[in-house]
Amino acid sequence: MTANRQTLPESRTDSRTAHGPGRHLALAAVMAALMAAGVYAVRTLSLFISPMLFLAAVFLEVVFGAVFVLALVRALAAPTAVMRSLAASAWSGLRTNEHVVRALTSEAAPLPWLRDRFRLDRASGLWLTATAVIAAVPLVAFLKLAVTVATRGPLTQVDARIEHLMPSVRTPGETAVFTIATALGSFPSILVMAVIAVAVLWWRRERLLAAAVVGTVAAQELLFTVAKDIGGRPRPDTALALVVETSPSFPSGHSVRATVVFGIIAYLVFKSLRSVWARTLTVSAYLLAVLAVTASRVYLGAHYVSDVWGGMLLGAALLAAVVGALEIAARFPLRRVRRRPGIPSRAIALAPAAALVFAAGLGPALVHPQEHTAQATTQALPSLDPAAFSRLPLYSETLTGSRMEPASFVFVGSEEQVVRAFTRAGWQEADPSTLANTLRAFAVGFQGGQYASAPVTPAFMDAQPETLAFQKATAANSLRQRHHIRIWRTGFTAPDGRNVWEATASFDDGIEFAGPAKLPTHHIDPNVDAERGYIAGSLGLPGRLFQRTDPQMGHNASGDEFFTDGRADLVVLPAAAS
Repeated sequence: MTANRQTLPESRTDSRTAHGPGRHLALAAVMAALMAAGVYAVRTLSLFISPMLFLAAVFLEVVFGAVFVLALVRALAAPTAVMRSLAASAWSGLRTNEHVVRALTSEAAPLPWLRDRFRLDRASGLWLTATAVIAAVPLVAFLKLAVTVATRGPLTQVDARIEHLMPSVRTPGETAVFTIATALGSFPSILVMAVIAVAVLWWRRERLLAAAVVGTVAAQELLFTVAKDIGGRPRPDTALALVVETSPSFPSGHSVRATVVFGIIAYLVFKSLRSVWARTLTVSAYLLAVLAVTASRVYLGAHYVSDVWGGMLLGAALLAAVVGALEIAARFPLRRVRRRPGIPSRAIALAPAAALVFAAGLGPALVHPQEHTAQATTQALPSLDPAAFSRLPLYSETLTGSRMEPASFVFVGSEEQVVRAFTRAGWQEADPSTLANTLRAFAVGFQGGQYASAPVTPAFMDAQPETLAFQKATAANSLRQRHHIRIWRTGFTAPDGRNVWEATASFDDGIEFAGPAKLPTHHIDPNVDAERGYIAGSLGLPGRLFQRTDPQMGHNASGDEFFTDGRADLVVLPAAAS
């Protein structure tokens, strides 16, 4: 009986050991599938450009990736130990080889210096080398991005398109959420978090860590201030923004703060925990906070996308240097410091919690989002003929600037006249690509139902998103099929002072899974000229076809082919309803 009682625990332990890797490997497989789904979602939502949906998809993708890595590491724990043992044995054998021994003992430059860079028994060895390399990667990326911004590279064109798109996709609910997020990255919230963190560390007698937090907060403020002054990039157009700031735009200070200060606090919380899942949750919460703060700056119109990306890269470089220095200090304390940095108290988690409460409570007082009136400027065309129209943009564009369809209509009239002409002909004006509208369109589209005013995928002309979009159902009465047109205000006026508009039109004949990622989207009929004729007949207004471009073939954002004779229809709208 005694023998049996003694063997039972060993059997249970063996069972757990045998099944543990299998369970973690299965979890890794599930996470890999979810990561693939996440990439699919991110690519899909990037077409609709709904800020909240895109942010949620990116965050979930990051979390899935973190859990995947964790599960894979745990599943491969035993094989990894075996590989390490084999590698150690192989290295022991190599060290006896005469050529290896000669290289290891040679004093010929630069071998001694290189050997010192990989020593494990010195602070200036492998740990410092790894810290320098890890910090250098985002720093070099930041410098490359800074050059791109300074030389107005292709990314700045994406900046402009997103800047002009934001006003059309904002909602009161999202504005409230992003107001709190931007308040979380403001200096008052960072100060609250830093003060509480320092107080906890000081109380726990972790003076070195407390000093590290103070130094990190001061260093990142100085770093991004100097970087802003060097770059001197102007802020986005205040007429398109909800908040107005006057300091230089690149890089985003909020992004640097979120990356660095949230990062050092997350690192200390991470060190205080022992549970793998608690550590995973800490990293996920940190990434969510950084994504929310950086997205809020673009949403509110305070920064360009390249500004916040640059802030994250610069912050990542500084954070890597600070964390590396703390890890080195924990292993190789300075002679004057008797006590190494210890394990922080879990009470350090109070710091980010307090900062979040502070931002949520005082966010509206710290940030005052409000719309600003745009000062529209127009140029008068001398006449309504092909020569005058040559001053107008020719093609619609994707978010990244790839050319799509040429303009198939030129309308002349006020916005009220354009809307009246289409609504009288039975067309529905498309809803903006907000969170609720986009989710509804996905749900209705997959079910095969009808959403008569569903949002259209944003397109651009001369970096501007469409001003208006209309659609009309077919006999199938399903969102999967529709006639639709996107219309842009051009900034030019006719000789009588009315606005000149350009438009592209196409017929969605079904749902397809397009591109390498097989994204769900509408497939267009390649004969866009037929849709031009349908719309002209539907409006019942006199028009005049004129040659706009050469006959050509091309592709839209989804990769669907189209062909056109290159003509556009000039439609002068009636001044009043008949």
